[in-house]
Amino acid sequence: MGPYKKSPLNKISIQTLKQALLLLPIMVVALPSYSESFTAKRAGQGFTGLTLDFTSSLSNPALLTKFDNDDDIFFSLNVAIMASDKYNVIDTAEDISNNLDTLADDINAIPSQNFQSPDQINTYYDDLDQQVDNIISDLKRIDKKVVKVRNGLNLQILIPNKYLSFGLFTSQYGRIGGVMDYNKDDEKILDDAILSGDLDLNDLESATTAVGYSIAEAGFIAAYPAVKHANYDISVGAKIKYQRIDLYYNSVKINEFEDDDFELTDDANTTAKSGSNVDLGLYINWGDERQWHAALVTNNLMKQTVHHVEQDITFTLENSTSLGLSYQNSWVSLATEIDLTDREQFASLASSKYAGFGAEFSFYEHIQFRLGYRTDLNDIDDDIYTAGIGISPWDVFQVDIAAFSGDSDTIGAALQLSLKI
Repeated sequence: MGPYKKSPLNKISIQTLKQALLLLPIMVVALPSYSESFTAKRAGQGFTGLTLDFTSSLSNPALLTKFDNDDDIFFSLNVAIMASDKYNVIDTAEDISNNLDTLADDINAIPSQNFQSPDQINTYYDDLDQQVDNIISDLKRIDKKVVKVRNGLNLQILIPNKYLSFGLFTSQYGRIGGVMDYNKDDEKILDDAILSGDLDLNDLESATTAVGYSIAEAGFIAAYPAVKHANYDISVGAKIKYQRIDLYYNSVKINEFEDDDFELTDDANTTAKSGSNVDLGLYINWGDERQWHAALVTNNLMKQTVHHVEQDITFTLENSTSLGLSYQNSWVSLATEIDLTDREQFASLASSKYAGFGAEFSFYEHIQFRLGYRTDLNDIDDDIYTAGIGISPWDVFQVDIAAFSGDSDTIGAALQLSLKI
């Protein structure tokens, strides 16, 4: 069966983590996602970005008013991915799949063997028993162990001005989680196959289960400087967007782990829902040098629910609100960001609520170093440590790179390419 051509889940992430996607679970995806841009600048600074500048308008549309007089047009392309495989599930499952093929060949070859002695027979059958022991041991070792994958992709074109700043954007972000469910009856199936000399791998019941979602958006950003005071400034902004939510589910037996026909995004495995939605942003800065900044952002004013009928799985995209605070001067930015509400979630599973802290240090105006930390106040998701670097020669072309790692062997990276005119 071919891939689901209309899926917004970007093909780069599918190909890069295809094997990871084969291992993904219902029980794990208390994997609420960020309703935001997942950009390299934001990720490098502890996933904080609500109070940065107009280049972070995907996180807070009101930031479109925070620009310099020589900023006319801004283009940005960003791609990011994060994965966690603490128990080496992917490599182990690959070994199991390969070992099962070898075992099936050896068992099904028993009738054609021309044994010359009892010792040769015993050696052959001892080897088959050892193969079964190794396979079952590996299955037990990764049983119920978790794999997580998250990705993000966005493109924005921003045109700031003193009257009404605006821009266009498209973005996609999603999360998938998985587990392999070992069925203890498989050991008996393999043992019986040795006695009968016939093994059909399709009789095995151990399987991988995958569930996740992708949210694709495209729309218009606008911001207006509502108040300009001697002591403070206030801006408001909005993102009006068309939104598509894809809910994925699939279950594949362990012997099909390397099957090239398996696609998480096949039509049969996907349920989609589309509609319009709105994000709102508020931005305030104050101080003698406007060094203090605060923001309040509400994403997805309209609640969206997607139900996978065949598997009775429900995903809800809830309204979420976050608060951001920061101190900024010419060489340092210190920021924090806190969710005031829980994130979106699958039905009957606990959702996350994040708090992030980060710093950015500027050198020679064209080099930025970033550090940060993000935790889940609900103790659902893993804690993440982040680092990043930005290089912006002549403040025209900019490359931002971020890397993150954390609990459960979580690793990830983001790359952002920008052009400012």
